[in-house]
Amino acid sequence: MSEGPVFLTATQVEAFHALALELHGGSEGLRERSLFESAVAQAQNVYWYGHGDLYDIAAAYCFHLAQAQAFLDGNKRTAVAAALTFLKLNGINTGINLTAPLYRALIEIAKHRLDRDGLAQRLRELLGGG
Repeated sequence: MSEGPVFLTATQVEAFHALALELHGGSEGLRERSLFESAVAQAQNVYWYGHGDLYDIAAAYCFHLAQAQAFLDGNKRTAVAAALTFLKLNGINTGINLTAPLYRALIEIAKHRLDRDGLAQRLRELLGGG
């Protein structure tokens, strides 16, 4: 029986957020901790209850962190960092620069033109996962 994926902790995601603000600026702070924690927890829900693969889980981090808008600033940057870090931690080579394609995908999500499953499929296509 194989072990499950390595999930990110809320503390790790908060560190990504702090780094994003340090590098690119923005206001610090959470709008509501429960929104943030729920967004982070969605990734495990996708795995345990939806039987998602690594791309589905990465998409869950990215989609839900961006949609929750739990931080005052830097939600999309944090979402992209979480998704890419999750994939790297779980052995997916993310050697290509995915920041711009993922940021564009998040704009599509905000306009309701792309859903979480579509984002997972885009990650698979970009990274050769199917």
